[in-house]
Amino acid sequence: MASHLIPPDPTAHETLVTRGATLVPSGPEERADLLDETDWARRFTWQQIQSLAVHLRRYRLDAGRVLFKEGDHDAFMAVVLSGGLEIHKHDLADQDRVVARVPRGRLVGEMSLLDGAARSATAIAAEPTDLLVLTKHEFHRLGANHPTLAFEVTLAIATVIAQLLRQTTGALVEHLET
Repeated sequence: MASHLIPPDPTAHETLVTRGATLVPSGPEERADLLDETDWARRFTWQQIQSLAVHLRRYRLDAGRVLFKEGDHDAFMAVVLSGGLEIHKHDLADQDRVVARVPRGRLVGEMSLLDGAARSATAIAAEPTDLLVLTKHEFHRLGANHPTLAFEVTLAIATVIAQLLRQTTGALVEHLET
């Protein structure tokens, strides 16, 4: 009798490689040094950064390569180390619009770690871009191994989301009819 098993979903690493991302070999100390140079990591101690770096992987995207697509369910976030990403969104007329640029030191894809919902936009490398990636699987491992640090990472993500919401609300109010 033939088994009709559903194949498992691809891992975040498999998805990234399929999209053309290159895994850059690096050790935890190197990743910690790179993370420490970003604005996002300023809220963490060096010891926390070292612990977090164990759960990260470094990738490189060539210009024009997609990090994630609107509607995807791949759960990972990335910290931009160099280069930059453009965030694309389709409007009601199905026109592709660039709605933001994510520069060095900023996060992208952070909501997917928290809610697991479909991606709300597409992220494309605007130029050659280096990233540190935290997958949902590694985020859960971080929580099991370092629950206090995982809580601090969650607070840092929530802070980023709150700042983005404030910016969006500020921009939206300019487009409301009086």
